[in-house]
Amino acid sequence: MMKYFYSVAALLLVLGCADTEQASHTPLLGTTWNLAELNNEKIQHPDPQTPHLSFEAERVNGNDGCNNFFGDYTLDGNNLMFGMLGSTRMACPQIKDFDMEFNKMISATTRYRITGNKLELFENDKLLASFVAAE
Repeated sequence: MMKYFYSVAALLLVLGCADTEQASHTPLLGTTWNLAELNNEKIQHPDPQTPHLSFEAERVNGNDGCNNFFGDYTLDGNNLMFGMLGSTRMACPQIKDFDMEFNKMISATTRYRITGNKLELFENDKLLASFVAAE
């Protein structure tokens, strides 16, 4: 009987730790994710805007460092695909081609991973960008 008790207690301890670990991750939806790295380079946020993403149920919006964008996305497990995105059309010569690189990353994304307060976007196994949850 005691052996059974210890087995159940150990199982509950393991399950409790797993739930705690999962609960410590920031949720994808309802969080503003600020860009931290793009193409393995740390980002000093260019003016006029901080590049970011924000996910709602089946909708995404954000800013590429110059223009606001919005559109659809699909999730299937950790697979993430962005649909057609609409955006504003402001000219921001001070950021050079940064907005184009950001938009290429969005188009190439096939999956994501969240660890703690960090969101990583991948094209298959290639890391494209890292974001940090806004405070």
